[in-house]
Amino acid sequence: MDRIAADGITVAFNPQGGVIDDLLIEPAGGAPLRPLHKAPWVRDGEVLPDHVAPVERRLAGDFFCAPFGRRGDGLPIHGWAANGEWESAGMETAAGGTVTATYRLQQDVDGARLTKRISLHPGHPVVYQEHMFEGGSGRLPVAHHAMLHVPGGAQLSFSPKVGGGTPAAALEPDPARGRSVLAYPQTFENLSAVRRADGRNVDASFYPFDQSHEDLVVMSETAGAKLGWSAALAAKDGFLFFAVKDAALLPQTVLWMSNGGRNYAPWNGRHRAVVGIEEGAADVGVPFGAKGSEPSGVTLEPGKMTAIRYAFGAISAPPGWTRIGDIAVKVGKITLTDESGDSRTLAFLGDHFSDAV
Repeated sequence: MDRIAADGITVAFNPQGGVIDDLLIEPAGGAPLRPLHKAPWVRDGEVLPDHVAPVERRLAGDFFCAPFGRRGDGLPIHGWAANGEWESAGMETAAGGTVTATYRLQQDVDGARLTKRISLHPGHPVVYQEHMFEGGSGRLPVAHHAMLHVPGGAQLSFSPKVGGGTPAAALEPDPARGRSVLAYPQTFENLSAVRRADGRNVDASFYPFDQSHEDLVVMSETAGAKLGWSAALAAKDGFLFFAVKDAALLPQTVLWMSNGGRNYAPWNGRHRAVVGIEEGAADVGVPFGAKGSEPSGVTLEPGKMTAIRYAFGAISAPPGWTRIGDIAVKVGKITLTDESGDSRTLAFLGDHFSDAV
């Protein structure tokens, strides 16, 4: 496990699978924050059989998927980016104190070389990431796969979306193996009114909204959006998680709601109160129509460089906040605003998204 650190923030990085295994944020005068999830079998050091994909054996934190999901060419789920070996290409400290660790994936991805950069800046409660593809060919579905553990529940908020839906089939259609509670497939206008399999509606913007279920929804950014954002206000657990992305390259937000709905190993009904907030570009089988920005992946070409930029962080949950109404990024700062109008402005490397700010 590699350690990447700047004043007030530390990341534990696992080169096997390229996993940000742990994130520790130490606010000035506040309690330490560890918002990221770690599967119980990882936390307890269990040894799992070889048929379990490496990404699931190491399920924790955040990792980059390329290709995202499953693909019928013998690759493990979420591809070599999430299952292969990342080799260190060095760590450097720039003017101002930004620490950047660079890694290169040892396996090719559809003929492309893939480089990962993780950057931390003193006093910023934020992990900045960049993934750079060099060469390759074809359309490649990709996504970040950040996961949170929210036993006290979380209010979820997002940049404006054109709507959302569920895929063609439930994650767990066999009651002998697990349980999904949403209707598949469906489309919806707002996460606050999603149809259940029993015909009722549920407000899925607060999670968990049921017990012992495994569900997935997908939402699409509005056409022409430059930056997209997601937020999870876990007031009882003491943190506010936020993520910012280049919406043109990652126009979808996939919510994986894993709350004890899988009965088989290694899940065994114990993977609970976990929400994956997965920012990506993938063909997930949800018909959004022509309203949204919804390419099914990034385009790789020989001689072409494609950079995917993303950042996430956390602060202590502000007292009295109930739901994030807006996140605004400018050069040098990010402002988080509650629906009440109260806001917090943090130092932020806005030029990380130089083309979109």
